[in-house]
Amino acid sequence: MLESLGSDLRFGARTLWKNRAFSAIAIITLALGVGASSAIFSVIDNILLEPFPYPAAQRLMSLVIHDTDLSNPGGRGAFTGAEFLDYSTQNHVFENAIGMAQTDVLYTSGEGTERFVGMLITPNTFEFLGVQPLLGRAAQTADYQPGAPPTFVLRYKTWVSRFSSDPSILNKNFTLNGVSRTLVGIMPPRFAWGDADMWIPQTPVRGETFNGFPLYWFMLGRVRPGVTKDQGAADFAVLATQQATQHPTDYPKHFSVQLISLADGVVGQFRATLFIVLAAVGLLLLIGCGNVANLLLARATTREKEFAVRAALGAGRRRLIQQLLVESMLLAIGGALFGALLAWAGLKGLIAIIPPNIIPAESVIRMNGAVLLFTLAVAVLTALIFGLAPALQASRRNLNDSLRDSSKGTSGGSSHANIRNAVIVFEVALSLTLLIGAGLLMRSFAALHEVKLGLRPDHILVARLPLPQDRYKSAAQVAGFFRPLLQRLNSLPGVVSATETSTLPPYGGIPSDIEIPGKVHNQTWTSLFQLCSEQYFAVLRIQFLRGRGFTESEVNNARKLVVINQTFQRKYFGDEDPIGKRIHILQLEKFPDPKPDAWYEVIGIVDDVKNHGLQDPIEPETWVPYTVTGSAQRGVLVRTAGDPMLMMNAMRQEIWGTDRSVALTFTGTMEDFINSFSYSQPRFGFLLVTVFALVGVILVSIGVYSVIAYTTARRTHEIGIRMALGANGGDVQRLVIRTGLRLVALGIIIGLCVSFVLARLIASQLWGVSAHDPLTLVVVPFLLFIIGVLACWIPARRATHVNPVIALRYE
Repeated sequence: MLESLGSDLRFGARTLWKNRAFSAIAIITLALGVGASSAIFSVIDNILLEPFPYPAAQRLMSLVIHDTDLSNPGGRGAFTGAEFLDYSTQNHVFENAIGMAQTDVLYTSGEGTERFVGMLITPNTFEFLGVQPLLGRAAQTADYQPGAPPTFVLRYKTWVSRFSSDPSILNKNFTLNGVSRTLVGIMPPRFAWGDADMWIPQTPVRGETFNGFPLYWFMLGRVRPGVTKDQGAADFAVLATQQATQHPTDYPKHFSVQLISLADGVVGQFRATLFIVLAAVGLLLLIGCGNVANLLLARATTREKEFAVRAALGAGRRRLIQQLLVESMLLAIGGALFGALLAWAGLKGLIAIIPPNIIPAESVIRMNGAVLLFTLAVAVLTALIFGLAPALQASRRNLNDSLRDSSKGTSGGSSHANIRNAVIVFEVALSLTLLIGAGLLMRSFAALHEVKLGLRPDHILVARLPLPQDRYKSAAQVAGFFRPLLQRLNSLPGVVSATETSTLPPYGGIPSDIEIPGKVHNQTWTSLFQLCSEQYFAVLRIQFLRGRGFTESEVNNARKLVVINQTFQRKYFGDEDPIGKRIHILQLEKFPDPKPDAWYEVIGIVDDVKNHGLQDPIEPETWVPYTVTGSAQRGVLVRTAGDPMLMMNAMRQEIWGTDRSVALTFTGTMEDFINSFSYSQPRFGFLLVTVFALVGVILVSIGVYSVIAYTTARRTHEIGIRMALGANGGDVQRLVIRTGLRLVALGIIIGLCVSFVLARLIASQLWGVSAHDPLTLVVVPFLLFIIGVLACWIPARRATHVNPVIALRYE
């Protein structure tokens, strides 16, 4: 057995080397499918299957309160100190649980002030996650005790990038948010819990606040063995109902409780995008296998006399099948090796275009043992898929027929022809499915780009400015920083105008309940509101429909004036003129720096601006002077005459010139942020599926061409007879093209049926276009049909140049 296998390996290698063109085409075709599959599997393995270095990470779950009246997934996953203590101690689902709360950490040094992402962590966090420090120690029980010396633990990435991997900083003191803290440990490279720069020990207490606001904790627990998500959710639902009774304003009217795995909580809907891309490369792999199967079928037909001679010399059917499968396996291994190289190169490109901030910070995307095993498994499977059918067909051929067949007027046997034709139909159907998926994603991406923002994001520089809370608590203190800063920014050469802002449009505002005198309503009225300066509408080029904006004097004097958007007017005023009317913004009275009697007079109405992302409907929104309160986050928007990024250093110097204790974060252009938050994820899926679809079309075109060219060559004798009897070149062309187009048309029909079913799978990734978009379902099949015509026309045209005299002698 081993001797015969070795003989087949040597003979197969020699045979494939003699037919180097055939071997190269087969290996490259397979490598495209295997390489793409391996690259995508690398991403999925490192993002979805094994993204975390924490033991038993698949059992780590978080709690989410979902508003069932909303169609959007997700919900509230952060809880007050009282809620966290109740949920973490009274449930029967988690073995143990930890909490974290993200906060800005301002690090003050001789060079100025920097902002780090800080994470407040509850006791036993490091023990729970099961990762030992690289240097020093983790936070210990004593660090959480009241009155304990303040400590913190640093992230490896931050240690390398900010402190140049200097080990001497361990056990030194750093001024963080005005408090001197000792660095007690540095974590290893893959420990990135919460994507924080540093972790600060803190024990949750009831009624706690941070910078004047309630402190909310994200809870993570390890589910007990044998407890399902549904069972866990049911247990927590009892506790949530009790909490909703005690704190009705913190819970939706109708809600459900969900347990979300740690990976799902980070990756979210990007999981669906990855699986769609994986399905696309799976189809591409099948198309490649189909092409190679047809190549082997055609090659097996030309080797029928060889197999007949070998059979006559004593080779059994099993030996012939073994020989062909060995050759297929050699091709598959070659495709796998080349595919692994393509996957390694392609993985670098994939990493470059993966949208930011949607994969776990702990993930390291790379080729590993699991990926290489996957590649080998795919190679073996493809060898069986594309090699078995030709081997079985060749082994069934009648010995006598093969020895005396002159091949005149044949196409290699009706059985071989039927299989080749079926493979072409199969490939066309798969290619159409890929193309329709790409077309739908392209239409969705185009629709997203056509969304009217209501503002102009070009030439705008953005910076969030976390102000030191010990010095900027009141409205007067905040205004004392921004008044001179805005004057300095507006005087810079190249700056058109600058404004203060509390949030970054078009991604929301501060929510608040509202009241309007004389308006009776059964449900609570709500609106978003923004804190801004007088240049806000000019910077963003927001159009006024009626009335006016704020003046500099009105902003400086914190006048009780408000500008509303068109949706606010329509929803709450209807046909009534709102100019001069008053609005009660209740949230302003609840801030740590409250604004008493928060009634504001409407002075202007602006055109609607997207304020809940690009895909969700616009909500009612209002704008008030930023000087009315010292609460809420703050930042600046700067419109420039030229490239905004060229003004970054100048803006930074003006901010530090106003107060060196203020750090900059979230800096960049508004266009970049909109691209990152709204366009990058749909672009990722669209680009990859489109690339794979185009490769699939190329492979299908080659497949159709090769089969028609091969069939036409085998029919040379028949074509010579037809031409000798009076058929002209047009008749021959129509004969050949008609043969190919029947296969293409049948594949298109089957592909349309399959696409109708599979379109539902990508419906969640579409926006602004139906999963059964008529334009896509008409244009894509038409384009594929035209490609099929071209693939058939080339061999058809060649057939018209056949000399009848030579064709009649064709063997």
